[in-house]
Amino acid sequence: MNRFIFACVSIMIFSLGFFQAHASDIVQTPDQVVSELISAMEANDAARIRAVFTENASQEYERWYARKKTGGKFWAWLKSDIIDVHGRVINPELKVDGNQVVLTGTYVNNDNYQSAADFLLVVENGKIISWTMRYD
Repeated sequence: MNRFIFACVSIMIFSLGFFQAHASDIVQTPDQVVSELISAMEANDAARIRAVFTENASQEYERWYARKKTGGKFWAWLKSDIIDVHGRVINPELKVDGNQVVLTGTYVNNDNYQSAADFLLVVENGKIISWTMRYD
């Protein structure tokens, strides 16, 4: 009887570990990733903000293609223009098309800056790889 109980408990423990390992492998959808970014920005949680981006993420302003920031320049921009000033989007709205998410609303920060937000975020494998500021 003791062996039977041990076997049952062992199977349950193994099964729980198996399902937990696979649950962490689930890739978030593009809208879930961008929603996490919005939430992290609202909380000004630097670790969570950084965590939603790929290592090789980029940022650019739509009109200035030659000024695309990648690598260290991207991470410096994220720190100075989002994290250090508590940049966030008020009344965010998402429109998803495949792996592209358009985020609109009002961007504000603690430097009293405010403007319409029209951001195109591209998500690959559950992480943001590209952030483009778009203008009309």
